Parts: sequence; C-alpha cells; structure tokens
Amino acid sequence: MELEAHRSELTVRCHRMTGSFQDAEDLVQETLLRAWNARYRYDPTRASVRTWLYRIATNACLTALDGRARHPCRPGSAPPATTPARRSPPPPTCRGCNPSPTAGTTWTPGPSCASPGSPPSNCCPPGSAPC
Repeated sequence: MELEAHRSELTVRCHRMTGSFQDAEDLVQETLLRAWNARYRYDPTRASVRTWLYRIATNACLTALDGRARHPCRPGSAPPATTPARRSPPPPTCRGCNPSPTAGTTWTPGPSCASPGSPPSNCCPPGSAPC
C-alpha cells in the first residue's frame, strides 16, 4: 500500500480545512501515521486507498480544529487585534433640554446657552424639546 503518493493531495485538503500550511503539513504527517497504524484494518472492498486517506485526514483536521476552539490562546498564537469603532461624541446637552439627536445634524450652542438663566428654548439643539 503506497501512502506517500497521496501526500500532496492530502496537504491541499488539510490546508483548505485549517487555513495554515504548517498545520496542514503536521496533519498530513498525523494522517499518514494513523493510516500506517491502521493498515491491517483497511478493506479494499469498502473504499479506495485515496478515499480512506481523505477520511482519516478529515477526521484529523476536525480533531485539531476542535482542540483550537477549546484553547484559543495557545502560547505563540494571539487572537487578532481588533480596533474599537470610533464613535462620535454625544451632542452637548444643556440644562432644561430633552435632546433627541437627529442623524446628520450638527449643533453649536449659541451665546445664550452659556448663561445659567437662559430659557431652554434658546439653548436646546435642533430637534430637541424643552423639558
């Protein structure tokens, strides 16, 4: 039984399943080792050697991927860094206003907003209603 002849096909299969060439090479080695250890159980009436090896490779890849999900932070494999989405600052609110922001509206407080005794209607951004 010639197992080594299928190495390149199995490498492609494992690479597609894992997304890593290094992991694929390791898993092909694992596949060939499993096949060699089970060579006496192979039944040529049930499947071709190629089909049998593909099945062993698929199971090896699924086992490896299952182990990754349980241990996402192995030494040397950090998760990809994510950049938090920038949010625009909330619109300024004044005393006595009930802001209801409108999409795409920018508001700059007028001079009457700075004075503590100004009426809320002069201070509120557009689309807001006085309390």
